[in-house]
Amino acid sequence: MKSAIKYLITLFIIFTALAARASAADLSLGVQGEANALPWRNYKTTWSALPYVGYDNAHWYVDGLDAGVYAVNDDVNQLKARLFYLDMEFDPKRSHASRMRELDNRHATMMGGVSYQRITPVGAFRAELSTDTLGESNGLLGTLAWAGQVSLTGVDIYPEAGVDWLNAQQARYYYGISREEASRSGMSAYSPGQAFSPWLAVAADWHVTSHLHFYLQPRITFLPAPLRHSPMVSQSHFWTLNSGLVWTF
Repeated sequence: MKSAIKYLITLFIIFTALAARASAADLSLGVQGEANALPWRNYKTTWSALPYVGYDNAHWYVDGLDAGVYAVNDDVNQLKARLFYLDMEFDPKRSHASRMRELDNRHATMMGGVSYQRITPVGAFRAELSTDTLGESNGLLGTLAWAGQVSLTGVDIYPEAGVDWLNAQQARYYYGISREEASRSGMSAYSPGQAFSPWLAVAADWHVTSHLHFYLQPRITFLPAPLRHSPMVSQSHFWTLNSGLVWTF
């Protein structure tokens, strides 16, 4: 499932790049990579790489694995409908623990929803709500976040802080263990309720030249008790690392 989604995304990225050539001033092309050190017990870090397209004509946009259309887009307010790829998955084959290998797959998915951002003198505040569009979890994911900006010579730094809300369906899909799984694996059945998961991130955008940029964004997510107590989980947090090399026309 994950490879199929990424294949479709790659085709969409290529199509978008071709369609946007007429407005090259709004176009960025490059490559993006991601590393996920997920919290599952004895689980290998996952790595991936894809082409990158950034395009924004003030009416619709593509930003890597995120795309959408604007309802409001001015210097202060931004309201948009968006689709984005949620790269959260569990593949039993990637775990070294024998009992974990008896569990079902949890797939990455495409989330769809709305996002509102307001820019203030002390930073940008963002609220988002999205739902699983592919029927993997049928869950909801909400986010409240703040982002700032510090501009130095040749580099822009964007600190971020936020909290994600997972409804019970979303939490159970990624962190729960069904009775059938418990019977196969010998692990305890587990059914968490909704959870609030805080996170911190910082992005750095280096201006290698006036057109070439390199960005790096580590993020750490802290697991609250309903998720941390899952028998699938062996740590209280997990991290992701996004990076990319991008040429802006």
